Amino acid sequence: MTQEQLSFDRYARMVWRAKWVIIAAAILAALIAALISYRQPPQHKATALLKIGRVWKEPIEDYFVTERVANTQSFLKGAANRVGLNAHQLRRSVHVEAILAGPRRNRAPVLLQITANADTAENAARNADAVAQEIVARHQTIMDETLKPHIERQHQLEARQKELESQQSSRELLLKIDAELDEVRTNNSLSNSPVTEKTHVVAEPTAEPVPRPSIVRAAGFAGSIAAVSAAILAALAVHLPQQSSPTQNDSDN
Repeated sequence: MTQEQLSFDRYARMVWRAKWVIIAAAILAALIAALISYRQPPQHKATALLKIGRVWKEPIEDYFVTERVANTQSFLKGAANRVGLNAHQLRRSVHVEAILAGPRRNRAPVLLQITANADTAENAARNADAVAQEIVARHQTIMDETLKPHIERQHQLEARQKELESQQSSRELLLKIDAELDEVRTNNSLSNSPVTEKTHVVAEPTAEPVPRPSIVRAAGFAGSIAAVSAAILAALAVHLPQQSSPTQNDSDN
């Protein structure tokens, strides 16, 4: 216990000797943190919500696949061209994620959330809208390809219907073709179909200011970290090798 007490006393003495250095380090760190926090430009955040469309009840693309693709730099290049930025700049300020809903064990994605940060509300809303429109354009291309076989089937049925009408074929066969054609037309329609719709924005980007971090809190945190770090360094100085003075060396000789 005596040896442990002596060790503690040595550490305490080293920290006490360095008290002014510790105080100076804490004050300097607090001032730097306060200055950085004060000089931070104001930030605004804009959020847009997007719903992925469907073709014959099947989603155009999985929400998580769209989320992963939309956060890549190669995808954001197209959106960046819309707003006059480079893809790297846009990637740092925009994030896309799927929003889940439903019971905890059966949660499923229902919307895409696009969040953009910028120095002004207008720029934040513009960036979020650019990414949303780029996703819509990408899904439109996928949708056109997915609808092709259904459109071809519709044309085949229309041709078959005209052929049967001209040949005055059996009423039962014509009714069967008419029923199938009505179903295909309804499912192919983008206006009144319950199973086919385009990817679209359900909530336009709305921007709001991001609260500034507290200057006092930032200064206090930085000052505390600096003080603790300086105190630890001062205590560890006990273990530095001690250099003997020239007088002591002469007397030893």
